[in-house]
Amino acid sequence: MRRNLFFFLLTFLAYKASAQNDLAMAAPGGTITAPVSGCGLTATENVTVSIFNFGSTLPAGTAFNVSYVINAGAPVTELVVLGSPLTSNSRFTYTFVTQANLSVPGPYTFDATVSLAGDVSPANDAFTGHLVTNTAPSVGGTIAGGGNVSCGASGVVTLSGQTGNVDHWEISTDSGTTWLYSQNTTTTHAYTDIRQTTMYRAVVINGTCSQAVSATSTITTPVCP
Repeated sequence: MRRNLFFFLLTFLAYKASAQNDLAMAAPGGTITAPVSGCGLTATENVTVSIFNFGSTLPAGTAFNVSYVINAGAPVTELVVLGSPLTSNSRFTYTFVTQANLSVPGPYTFDATVSLAGDVSPANDAFTGHLVTNTAPSVGGTIAGGGNVSCGASGVVTLSGQTGNVDHWEISTDSGTTWLYSQNTTTTHAYTDIRQTTMYRAVVINGTCSQAVSATSTITTPVCP
């Protein structure tokens, strides 16, 4: 009888030792999957985390907190209640109800944590340093220096108000039906001995964003002899 009781106690203690809680937000198990860097991010960006269960299976109804912080600011904390069991060695994805305001261009650093009662490994509860960069969309700007000039005139048209770098200029002498590529990446474009009405525009690209085309400037000349 004592022998059976001894083995029962060993089995019970082994079960208790193995039945441990351990949710991880830290890599390699956990991570922050959203948002990601992009162009023109908004004030309503979803924040999504992936949590790994290194511990025992958690039954439906288990509750735990998840949090995220942007640029070391105030934490956003939400309570998660499992709708179904979270099995051992499986992943749980959660998208916060509270969205992130990333509307101002620039870098944002996200940290996220998970907090489960009885977690035996608090060292893996946090993921830190998820960098998201909001790049402002490309803006073409406007061009000054157009207008009426005499036949054979020379001058410069100048781009301003753009967001991004000039990728190239384009020139048209048929009222914009066709555009010729000019490998000029500065914000000014010179013309010399102009003898027909000519249109100018610049193509601007900011970072990895889509290109933007500036407003058109037209140099108008009389009919040259």
